[in-house]
Amino acid sequence: MKNKFITLPLLLLTILIYSFPVYADIGPKPSMSFNLIYETSQEINLIDGEQYQCSDKDCADIKPLGEFGPQRLRCSQSSCHSLAYGYSPYQKLVLNFSDKNRESNVFNTNSFNSNFNVKVTESQLIIEDVTPLLSRGETPYFLNALILTVVLELLTALIYLSRAKISKKVLASVFVANIISLPIVWFVFPILQNPFLILVLSEIFAVVFEMYFIHVLNKRSITLKQSFKLSLIMNLVSLFLGGTIFVSSIFAL
Repeated sequence: MKNKFITLPLLLLTILIYSFPVYADIGPKPSMSFNLIYETSQEINLIDGEQYQCSDKDCADIKPLGEFGPQRLRCSQSSCHSLAYGYSPYQKLVLNFSDKNRESNVFNTNSFNSNFNVKVTESQLIIEDVTPLLSRGETPYFLNALILTVVLELLTALIYLSRAKISKKVLASVFVANIISLPIVWFVFPILQNPFLILVLSEIFAVVFEMYFIHVLNKRSITLKQSFKLSLIMNLVSLFLGGTIFVSSIFAL
């Protein structure tokens, strides 16, 4: 019976890993999608590109978005997509084509997940914000993050509880802990605006909060030390496994 409890969650976890793009609780990740519309007299090929950020519309402190974990810009011939722990207020897109480099005007966005049409003309890039009104928020990504994180952590918890011979009733508190902690990670920690601090502090919060929450609701079933181990393992699974699959899937252009 013990082996069944362990084998089934492992099998389900493997299926999830190879079937779904994972939006786990490694922090909130706003995004920008750029649909390229070519209006050139001759066919040109996109080689690569860079997204720049500025704190004001004059772009006196312009700097590249850069790569930090999942944060980066990726392009194909017809589109570009960037992901970040947090964007500066103003942006600029520079794309390198087979004939020349083209730059956009400085633009800004107040949307968490933004969509743009980019007209590629003979000399420049013209940005048009086409983000649907109902999509101007965190909801689409957050719901995916919530569902996948809960599934990952419940399966991880089931394996741990089975091996440690702890009551499966603890799973209920694991579920509730995720429902509470993930919104805080997504909507509160971005205030810091520093990718490293967001990542580190949000993960520390998730581990500590879930540890105490699970223990307090199940004092007769699980010790504080066991609760800490459980919380740490669950969040490591979400962070590293979820993060790896997330990066490979979201940029599979």
